[in-house]
Amino acid sequence: MSDDDARFDPTNRSQYDLVRAANVIVPLSPIRKARICGVVALFGALTAPVVATLPAAVREAGFSGPPAATPLGVAAVVLVGTIAAGGAGLGLVALQRRLARGPEPSDAAVWSFLAAEDALSGIGFVTGGLGVGVGLSLLASGHWGVEALEALHRNGIEPYLAVSTVPVTPRLTSAVALTTGLAVLAATVVVDRE
Repeated sequence: MSDDDARFDPTNRSQYDLVRAANVIVPLSPIRKARICGVVALFGALTAPVVATLPAAVREAGFSGPPAATPLGVAAVVLVGTIAAGGAGLGLVALQRRLARGPEPSDAAVWSFLAAEDALSGIGFVTGGLGVGVGLSLLASGHWGVEALEALHRNGIEPYLAVSTVPVTPRLTSAVALTTGLAVLAATVVVDRE
């Protein structure tokens, strides 16, 4: 038997691993999923640089002050995505740690663990990925010029809408994203070494 055959031999796997292999939605280990969530959160750190490097014509048309210090609704969307990805990543790390330390979950608990893993994966990949991806795309839309912004405005999209009730600036979003992403990635390294 080759090494690959031995690695995938069902007799070497726990009952949890067998049930998980047949039922989990995203077939990656929790620690790999957590790393992906950490990277998604780190992408949120691009918020301030994207806004700070907007062309002068866009800054004049869309901002009354420094763009990176202006509270923006879309920056809040990126922040929510970052927090979702980071929280899901830390949850997946905790799940992996619990599974690695044992004891093996009982038959009834197996389904709770699988449900938690799938829920955290969905929150991290869908909510986190969409929040960060869509938010950054909207914030970067100004790099295509004033005409691109006018086209968005005609369709009812305001990427640089200043929202004073939600004081989330691109700088704050970038700081939270950097901290959150690094925390998740550091946690995956710690748990992987245990």
